[in-house]
Amino acid sequence: MPLQIIRNDIIKVKADAIVNTANPDPVIGAGTDSAIYKAAGKQKLLAARKLIGQIAPGQAIETAAYNLDAKFIIHTVCIPWTEGTEALDILADCYLNSLKLAKELNCRSVAFPLIGTGAYKIPRCDALGVATDVIRGFLKNSSMKVTLVLFDKESVDAASENTSKKIRSYIDEVYVEDAVAGEYEIRRDMSTSRLHWSGLNLRGSDKSFSEMVFEYADKRGIKDSELYGGKHELYFPRQTLSMIRTDKEYHPKKYICVIICLVLKLDLNETQDLLMRAGYSLSISRKADVAVRYCIENRIFDVYKVDSILLENGCDGIKKLK
Repeated sequence: MPLQIIRNDIIKVKADAIVNTANPDPVIGAGTDSAIYKAAGKQKLLAARKLIGQIAPGQAIETAAYNLDAKFIIHTVCIPWTEGTEALDILADCYLNSLKLAKELNCRSVAFPLIGTGAYKIPRCDALGVATDVIRGFLKNSSMKVTLVLFDKESVDAASENTSKKIRSYIDEVYVEDAVAGEYEIRRDMSTSRLHWSGLNLRGSDKSFSEMVFEYADKRGIKDSELYGGKHELYFPRQTLSMIRTDKEYHPKKYICVIICLVLKLDLNETQDLLMRAGYSLSISRKADVAVRYCIENRIFDVYKVDSILLENGCDGIKKLK
């Protein structure tokens, strides 16, 4: 299973194991450490941590998760940034030993913060490189779900250096809570129309994906040949459209559904409505999906232009959407 990188607060992420970038001594530190203690329950977690004692750099040790939505908290300790490779070597040990421990604990999922980028001041780009290299190497031989949780804007920027300024700004608006008030106290004051569609009024909720496709097409005067790309079948085979028309239960691949939404020039709510009928959505935790959302909100419906934007921003092309 591939590594997932999201922007969120780690104490809000559900996983079998939550990794804490801990203080080497059994005391409550700052940043992520403080937030995890607050969320898990300070007294219980601190008592468990005192039983462990000191944790050596690069080591990983578990406790119960208490009030967190997890089974375990894995505590790991890095060292402050200095010129050279020692801090990065220790950081790699933090990730690898945490993953190995999670495997020993039979965890199916684990969530990491970007370790060492707070009080220890490891540069975010370096920390991100170490994290992704170690995690992806581990996942070559594991089916564990691993999530790297980025909290601040600087970490997101490090993860998307090659993203265009407009897309980056859009991702920053859509991904996460707007600002930090005090230590790990978050305001959510973004536009709910952008972030949420749970209150979406489905048009004809009893209708299938295929019925809605052709309802939209009929209202817009769009021919079948326009939906699949004409005689050259540039988007997908004509036979696929025939299956959509003749089988109400047929759900094509996600990229085909997205292309149909683009050709129909649906707005974001209409797109989410139609995709949900086929069992898909445009997620706010996948960069490719966020890029497609950007195109739809900015009325960029040309399939080739959307494909180009995906490629320019480090995503696979439109036919790789999952």
